[in-house]
Formats: sequence, C-alpha cells, structure tokens
Amino acid sequence: MTRVLASCVECGSIYAARQWPDGSVKLIGQEGCSCGSTAFAVIDDADDPGSEPSSSGG
Repeated sequence: MTRVLASCVECGSIYAARQWPDGSVKLIGQEGCSCGSTAFAVIDDADDPGSEPSSSGG
C-alpha cells in the first residue's frame, strides 16, 4: 500500500489516503468525504518535472 493524496470526484476536496495494490483508494481516518461521496481519484504529480524542488533557490 502507498500513501497518496486523493481528490473527491464530487467536490474536489483533498485528503490523505492509502492506495492498495488492487488500485482501491481509502481515506486515512475516515470513511468518506464531508460531501458524502466515497469516490476518490489519486493526485499524482510524481512524474511532473515541475514538482521537483529547484536547486537554484529562486
């Protein structure tokens, strides 16, 4: 299992979650979103070169 950020597909709220090997995403510490949805999409920016810290410092 991997810790990820997950976005609610209904309202866009962001939560800490775990992604299981079967691909399912479960929020950490709660069953679902505050809007009532239980469907989440993993936010994946690990492959985005712009997400790496800059070594130039600004």
